[in-house]
Amino acid sequence: MSQENVKIVRRFYDAWAREEFPGPRELMDAEIEYVNPPTAVEPGVRRGREAFSEAVELIYEGWETWKAEPERFSATGDQVVVVVRYRAVGRGSGVEIEGRESALWTLRDGKVLRYAWFSGPTEALEAAGLSE
Repeated sequence: MSQENVKIVRRFYDAWAREEFPGPRELMDAEIEYVNPPTAVEPGVRRGREAFSEAVELIYEGWETWKAEPERFSATGDQVVVVVRYRAVGRGSGVEIEGRESALWTLRDGKVLRYAWFSGPTEALEAAGLSE
């Protein structure tokens, strides 16, 4: 099941790369959670497909471009950790940023239950009980 979960998560990153937001709805649980870390501008949990969609779209609204390139997928049980390199250009300001972050995806029965992102590249690995 772990590799099947990786394929599902890849479909989200592929959709986002094509600017298809929020990603494949048929792969989202009705009560999907989007979790911003405490350090985010708007920390906390959003629940449901509409809230997930709004959270994903909000990320892209603030940037002229936002490219997230997965570097690594690590599966363990019902979770998939993704380490991502991102590059973005601020809307209006033209400020360019780049960095690495990570995400922890939780799935059940072929659907995403929870997406939690972290501002560092190793934090999702640690949250999943995996080490570098």
